[in-house]
Amino acid sequence: MKALQFYITTSVILLSLWSVNSLSAQGSSPTPSPNEIFKNAFSAFQQGNYDLAIKNYNLAITADPTRNYFYYNRALTYKAMGNVPKAMDDLTTSLSYKQTAEAYYQIGLIKYEKNDLEGAKVEFENAKLIKNDIERMNFFLGMIYFHNNQYDEAIKCFYDYTSVVKNCADAYYYRGLAEAKLCSYQDALTSFKFAQMYKNSDWKLYYEMYEIYLAMNDKENAHYSLSMVIELGEKKPEHYEERARLFLRL
Repeated sequence: MKALQFYITTSVILLSLWSVNSLSAQGSSPTPSPNEIFKNAFSAFQQGNYDLAIKNYNLAITADPTRNYFYYNRALTYKAMGNVPKAMDDLTTSLSYKQTAEAYYQIGLIKYEKNDLEGAKVEFENAKLIKNDIERMNFFLGMIYFHNNQYDEAIKCFYDYTSVVKNCADAYYYRGLAEAKLCSYQDALTSFKFAQMYKNSDWKLYYEMYEIYLAMNDKENAHYSLSMVIELGEKKPEHYEERARLFLRL
């Protein structure tokens, strides 16, 4: 009888211990994975909570320091906060794990904004080798080539850009300027007319067309373009004088 009572008591104790351990196991939350922490950081970034985003990116990188996109996205957060040096450090680290067009582009963009055009050119060219049409890369690269008098390269970049972004007047405008530098006047006029579709009140655009029409000896269109310069522009006396001389030639 005593043996039976001892057995029942022992069973009850063991059952109670098992129940407590089972409940403890169910109540404890599992450790989040690095990707889950990263998702929390990215969500905080999208909501504009940059401090929380940085905190979670730090946790994700501590959990797994080998994932390039952890550093890349933390760099974007630092950049949004105005901490460019830390953004550059993270972008460089990201590239050390995996070379991506996005990381090269962001470094190029920082250098471009600092007017380091040669440095930006190198980064944009690296990005272009991986991906040809990332964001505004071709526009910025085209501008750099244009200012370096590399007009053929500039034209190609502007064409690449406008094949994706159809409504950028500046891209058509600088493409036209580059074509005019190469004496490709018909191509330049085509580019300027595309620019007019999205920016038709810019007198400087009409003045560029006026000069091209003059070079082509097309006096009527030159006269019309110069009249638009006067109508939209700063009413400069020399423009009136030019139009008067052109009118006499007509």
